[in-house]
Amino acid sequence: MLRGAGTVTAAGIAALWASGSASAGPSARGARPVPPGKIGFGLYSVRDMLAEDPEGTLAMLGEAGYAEIEPAYDYGNRTPAQFRRIADDNGLRVIGSHHHPGDFRGDAAEVTLERAAVLGQKYVGVSYMDGEQSHDGYLRMAEEMNRFGERARAWGLRWYAHLHDHEFHPDPDTGRTLFDVWLHNTDPALVAYELDLYWILAASVEPGPYLRAHESRFPLLHLKDGTPTAGVETDLGDGDVDFASILANLSHPGAHHFVIERDEQPHPVRTANRSYDYLRGLRISPRR
Repeated sequence: MLRGAGTVTAAGIAALWASGSASAGPSARGARPVPPGKIGFGLYSVRDMLAEDPEGTLAMLGEAGYAEIEPAYDYGNRTPAQFRRIADDNGLRVIGSHHHPGDFRGDAAEVTLERAAVLGQKYVGVSYMDGEQSHDGYLRMAEEMNRFGERARAWGLRWYAHLHDHEFHPDPDTGRTLFDVWLHNTDPALVAYELDLYWILAASVEPGPYLRAHESRFPLLHLKDGTPTAGVETDLGDGDVDFASILANLSHPGAHHFVIERDEQPHPVRTANRSYDYLRGLRISPRR
């Protein structure tokens, strides 16, 4: 769901928050804030900073107010144990991490899963799957995802796949949404999904029906703003994504993790701070 274009400034949100009347979206009796302990930041959005100065980068995120982080592919040239100490020192939990599909195949899987366990993660997954964009291709990927999930469960982890736009495209032969093949052919006990609210809108698909019908399959959500159908990204609050209306589809917001991300890195520190302030001031109306 998209809202009308407009800019919500960090200063404006801070002022509303201080007055107790922040509402970055439709107001309604019983509207709730996004649980502050579940607001996270995707480290892909600060990947250049992280490579140069992981200690300073995580300190910046902790000072901004974040409670959780989600690494992508590496840990700032630190070992998992070193990275966890840096995160702990800054009050940050590593909630999940993005990897390549090959990191869960063969002997590489045990290395990936051991690292996630050292970091104290609850989730571990892939940023994409690398199969064929067809009904049969998605069936084969679903089978492999179940196997990935089995291996992760043996380590006390829940496996997940991050979603982009192409998963929500129709199969050229059947017309069926490709993601639905995954949804109905993966074991909910083994495979979860990270719904990216920007990318599903880029596919011209509304996220609300999926969140209502399959809420428990999406424990992690990627929050990214901009104009999805035009491929434009912004900091949260500066784009067209109607987060308040989308998140109102959740019956249990506290059961989810809200991970902020911006693929581009024009001003990563500003992105982290402005986006946190916006989300902290957001109010979610009760699901009806």
